[in-house]
Amino acid sequence: MKRLLLILLASFGVGIAAVPPQVSRGTIPAGAIIRVRTNQTIDASNAATGRVFTGVLVDDVTNKAGAVMAPRGSPAELGVRSVSNHELALDVVSITINGTRYAVLSSQEVIQGAKKPGVGKNKRTAKFIGGGGAAGTVIGAIAGGGTGALVGGLVGAGGGAAAQTLTRGKSVHVPAESVLTFRLEQPLTK
Repeated sequence: MKRLLLILLASFGVGIAAVPPQVSRGTIPAGAIIRVRTNQTIDASNAATGRVFTGVLVDDVTNKAGAVMAPRGSPAELGVRSVSNHELALDVVSITINGTRYAVLSSQEVIQGAKKPGVGKNKRTAKFIGGGGAAGTVIGAIAGGGTGALVGGLVGAGGGAAAQTLTRGKSVHVPAESVLTFRLEQPLTK
């Protein structure tokens, strides 16, 4: 009998642990942190101002008392506010809680294209600077002797560095399953 009672109590405890937190009515305060996992790739090539991408909440969003207002896994929509080849601004447009869609005003997450290492950080830079310097030295030597070689070498190396710097930026790319963090700008009352 004791064994049966223990099994019943243990299974009751497991059943309680599996119940998701109850979603309370109330207000999510301004300043609350909202982390969203993207459902799809967001890229400068497929994003336009006003376009909406989907995601889900990574964490429960709570009110000041700690009650869950928006449970983890709730659908969220991210809106594109501005886009260029090297920068993308997103914000949370809405969160759907228990089937009801709520408009949201959040801070923008500005994502910039990944940067390749800058001048002096990779083999490509060395090739540009070295090649420019060598060509400048040869041309300077032909045109002005020893002094011309020195000046030509410096000018050529500078030109090689400038060419490397102008080509180092990359386009914005946010892979699916990326986690983006936003801050609620106005309270959300449900």
